Amino acid sequence: MLNRYTAIFILGYWLCHSQAYAFSNVLLLNSYHPQYRWTAELTRGVEQALATDIAPKNLYVEFMDERRFVDDPIYHQKLIELLHYKYQQYKPDIVITSDDAAYYFMLEYGEQLFPGIPIVFCGVNVFNPQSIANRNNITGIAEGMEIMGNLELISQLQPDIKKIIMLGDTTGLGLRMVNAANTIKPFWQKNPRNPGVELEIWDNLSLDELYQQVKELPSDTAILMLAIHKDRLGQYFSFEKQLPELSKYSNVPIYGMWGALMIGHGVVGGMMNDPYEHGFNAAKMALSILSGTPISQLPVRKSAHYWPQFDHVQLQRFGLEQGLLPKNSVIFNQPVSFYQQNKRLINAVILVLLFLLLLIIVMVRNIRRRITVENELKQLAQQLEYTVQARTLELELRNSELRSISKSMKKLAHTDTLTSLKNRRAASKDIPAYLKHCNITFKPFFLAILDIDHFKQINDNFGHQAGDSVLKALAEMLKTSLRPDDRVYRWGGEEFIIALPETSLIEATTICQRLSTNIRKISVEGIDNITVSIGVTEFIKHDDYDEIVQRADNALYQAKNSGRNQVMIG
Repeated sequence: MLNRYTAIFILGYWLCHSQAYAFSNVLLLNSYHPQYRWTAELTRGVEQALATDIAPKNLYVEFMDERRFVDDPIYHQKLIELLHYKYQQYKPDIVITSDDAAYYFMLEYGEQLFPGIPIVFCGVNVFNPQSIANRNNITGIAEGMEIMGNLELISQLQPDIKKIIMLGDTTGLGLRMVNAANTIKPFWQKNPRNPGVELEIWDNLSLDELYQQVKELPSDTAILMLAIHKDRLGQYFSFEKQLPELSKYSNVPIYGMWGALMIGHGVVGGMMNDPYEHGFNAAKMALSILSGTPISQLPVRKSAHYWPQFDHVQLQRFGLEQGLLPKNSVIFNQPVSFYQQNKRLINAVILVLLFLLLLIIVMVRNIRRRITVENELKQLAQQLEYTVQARTLELELRNSELRSISKSMKKLAHTDTLTSLKNRRAASKDIPAYLKHCNITFKPFFLAILDIDHFKQINDNFGHQAGDSVLKALAEMLKTSLRPDDRVYRWGGEEFIIALPETSLIEATTICQRLSTNIRKISVEGIDNITVSIGVTEFIKHDDYDEIVQRADNALYQAKNSGRNQVMIG
């Protein structure tokens, strides 16, 4: 009986703990922008790690965009004001920072924005333990760097190397990595295992100067990419755009440390890490803290995992021998062999041949006891069975194709092809479901109809293609500006309908005003000052679909008749 009560107590405790755990708010503060592949993969790792424990709407993701606004104090002040305003209402229970900029930002402003809130950092390349010596609410995983490991790898892969050039810049992260490289440089050059291999650092060149200089490098040289955010003239360095250009101009191999960011963009490879794995591990550490583990029991991990990764195309381009690569190397973009392309078919043929061979052996053993006619009948029956199996498999494949086509057609029927938003048909199914739910739960619901002001003039003055571009840009802004549980549909023409579940009048008005403000910032093909009129109405008990849409539409026309570029509650 004691065991039974103990089990009930443990189960009850676990259920209470799990419920509180699921409703914790987690803020992920990214240093860079979501189009930056490193940031996208790290964010995906965090989302996957939290998926089974934290409700999706309780994960808040912010992007500081520090690659484009590096070392900008005015931008930092605006960012502080935004975060302070936003998270007064949605206070996080823990903050995860990714990469150096977000980490140093929270060191300076964390207590001002989120006093006492635990912080888990990741992606910090140059970590100084003294920076958190008196901060007992911070831990994390230092990404570290593998400069020395890459220098040794380059020497192994290019035995005749005479010079290794390390590329950086003079901004925050680039400067810290250059300083680390300068610290390594004297130890490297004194090492007897590296006779005659000179290290050189380039950190103050314009892109044009860099392209010109790499053209002229001799063949006994290699390049190691540290980190570049901006060139000497302040021009933004994109790893998706400028790195392939740099590789095209370079006559020597380029190596790097950031796998997902660089492989496939012109680098040979190097000792690299994985941003997805890095973000995943940091999020698991955050979950451990939310579950009650003291930060003092979670010491800072000094480095991420680096392992050798290479691009087959670049290895071939520079004639680098794969036999010199470390044994645990991962090679991307290798040509697929005939066997790999047809693996299933070849294995099936082998199995069939083995089966036939076995059948022949059986037939040979029994041929003395069976007459020729019986053997022929047996073979005919077997051939018929194979034919039936083949026809059955063919029918199954066709059925699978039809199911896939049906699924695609269903999706297309509910999606607007221009904006990729759900269309009017989808709205006519979703919104009545919201209304039915509200009639049962008595939870608030607002519906808004948004119309672009003077859209006909845009089409007349700039052409319908420009008008389509405006619609797509506005749709993208709506998707990114609304809350996770809100829904937006293209109602038709230049009209959009927005569902705002579990929303108060103040929240609905604030959201629509914010949308109106953000839309005015849109600039598409020289078209500025785009404004919208918005009609908003609240769900009234027993409302049906046509009634609530009609009220929102009436409010929209009031907004237009009152001068446009405004939000009207109806």
